[in-house]
Amino acid sequence: MGPIHGQELADRILVGYWHNWAYPNAPRLIDLPVEFDVVNVAFAVPSTPLGADLEFHPTPAIYPNSMDFLADVQSLQASGRKVLISIGGGADPIQIQNAADEALFVASLLNIVQTWGFDGVDIDLEGSSLELEPGDVDFRNPITPRIVHFIQGMQAVMAQLPVETLLSAAPETAFVQGGYGSYGGVWGAYLPVLDALRDELDYVHVQHYNSGTMFGRDGQIYTPGTADFHVAMAESLLAGFDVAGGGFFPPFRSDQVAIGLPASPLAAGSGYTPPATVTLALDYLYLGSSFGGQYQLANPNGYPGFRGLMTWSINWDMWNGEEFASEYDRYLRQLFLAGDVANLSVTTGGVLNLQVKAGAGNAGRAYVLVGSASGTDPGLQLPGGSVTLPLNRDAFMELSYWQAGLPTFPGFQGTLDGQGQAMAQFHLPPVGSHWAGRVLHFAYGLSQPWDFASQPVALVLDP
Repeated sequence: MGPIHGQELADRILVGYWHNWAYPNAPRLIDLPVEFDVVNVAFAVPSTPLGADLEFHPTPAIYPNSMDFLADVQSLQASGRKVLISIGGGADPIQIQNAADEALFVASLLNIVQTWGFDGVDIDLEGSSLELEPGDVDFRNPITPRIVHFIQGMQAVMAQLPVETLLSAAPETAFVQGGYGSYGGVWGAYLPVLDALRDELDYVHVQHYNSGTMFGRDGQIYTPGTADFHVAMAESLLAGFDVAGGGFFPPFRSDQVAIGLPASPLAAGSGYTPPATVTLALDYLYLGSSFGGQYQLANPNGYPGFRGLMTWSINWDMWNGEEFASEYDRYLRQLFLAGDVANLSVTTGGVLNLQVKAGAGNAGRAYVLVGSASGTDPGLQLPGGSVTLPLNRDAFMELSYWQAGLPTFPGFQGTLDGQGQAMAQFHLPPVGSHWAGRVLHFAYGLSQPWDFASQPVALVLDP
């Protein structure tokens, strides 16, 4: 059977890995926190050590009946989430040394994706899977067989799957940013892969854990577990960097870049960072709001299209009280538009205060804030066609647009201040009880040109 696809992938996402083994716990896929937009199933592995012929079987410790696994995959997809198969992992290197290996790799991976209906593939090659041989000095023209054949193999796999099939990668820092200081062996060994597959890759989330200190693109050294480290490592992919020995690794689009974090201190050997520190880094990356650290963004306005966060792993997050899911879902939900209440009574009415935050790079721009009483999907395509406002057009949207600035909708249109911010309010009058239980959503877009839209904010109408 072919892949069963849910809704389109969100602009900003949380990605997490699920263990296909019963440690440190054994949740089924349907038991995972709903905050994760993408679940990476770990792992498809070689049938023989260092082989190229991949296999995947749901562990009987969690799924005695493998058809229950398939049903759970389809259940997550029906709810709009994506489920990817991750290949490799730290304990099972994959080596594709020649054309015969490449053919085995392609056939086996296609079989796994199509058998279980996965939405895509996550590349998690570690250890000796990718290692530059002596004389392989140009990431744009690799000659190491196991790198060349892996690239060709992945290109062949993606060419035979539906165009909406997702592709992600989770390299370690040494394999990517490590190429700044040294290019050889494992240092920079992922760069040829990322460069060759950049048009197929939906996003890359480098593992910001189990890492030593690393050079940023500014030539300074940064320590894992700090806000500076997360910003510096992320911008290496967002702005590109010089590769040791020659050449400039071009930047990815901002929506192709996320960062990988351990879910708890026990989830990785090192690199766990408390959410309060991570959000300092995210505010800088998304909005250009500096926390006064050592690293200075090459683009001081930030990258509003930055894709989000990945964690190793969902299992460890559940073990840790779901800190990752709750903290970062809350952060992303309030990133560009934040409301101070989630519920108002239709009996008494009330006020929803809305903070517009578009980042310093959008200072002085005109914004239009509107509401909808009919949901967020599929949304409204803004003029120009490049951005979709996550609200459905209805009578409430028309009302909020034409009455912007009047007592019910003060601040719903205006100009952003020098920090790219503004304040607005929705004044809910007492209305009939038939409105109880409805959900209103609010979002804004920036005009001239219409190239930016916030995430939606929900308001539940209580009795």
